[in-house]
Amino acid sequence: GIDEARLEPVTLAMQQDPNLIVLGDAKKGKTTFLRALARELIRGKTPDEVRILAIDLRRNLLGEIPEEFLLAYLSVRDMAISEVNDLTGYLQGRLPGPDVTAEQLRNRSWWTGAEAWVLVDDYDLVAIQGNNPLTVLQPLMAQAQDLGLHILVARRMGGASRALYEPVLQSMRDLGATGILLSGSPEEGSIIGRVKPVKSLPGRAQVISRDDGYFRAQLVWADQR
Repeated sequence: GIDEARLEPVTLAMQQDPNLIVLGDAKKGKTTFLRALARELIRGKTPDEVRILAIDLRRNLLGEIPEEFLLAYLSVRDMAISEVNDLTGYLQGRLPGPDVTAEQLRNRSWWTGAEAWVLVDDYDLVAIQGNNPLTVLQPLMAQAQDLGLHILVARRMGGASRALYEPVLQSMRDLGATGILLSGSPEEGSIIGRVKPVKSLPGRAQVISRDDGYFRAQLVWADQR
């Protein structure tokens, strides 16, 4: 997107900060941003480098990600549980064993394969209490950077102040995931840190980053295919 104060491009450094939380009211840019992000993830890449597992119960991203880059496109919760379990088992095979050297840890050379990107739209429909498909990934989040795991979730703003204490989102916040707040009611209170949502135009965001702090930005736009 574009930084509002400096009018300069701003990017996400998702190799160093592998997780992302996007919150906002309906029709304020959440899905559009995920669409743009998915296209950027595969730009100039091959399926040997990037694979995406998309959980999209409302099918807003249907057809947006080329099939060769998809681990799976899931619009049914029960199927999502099975696929995420399979991905978790695969990623556990990347956990560094006792024979991994310090150099291998630095350059992450003890495993080969694609980076795994988990994209979840309408997370509030997916993370039903007591039956969240992403729960099995929670133990791997602290080592996500080493394992090539990235988790990106978009959720409606309503009820976000309570939902962020749900175990998966709480872990993402504890690990310093970047937060993007699109338009929402200030009555939600503080969402990430002391930052409250504000009513704003579609795509206008407050960004909270572990490395870059707080700033406002206009997010990139991507038309539907």
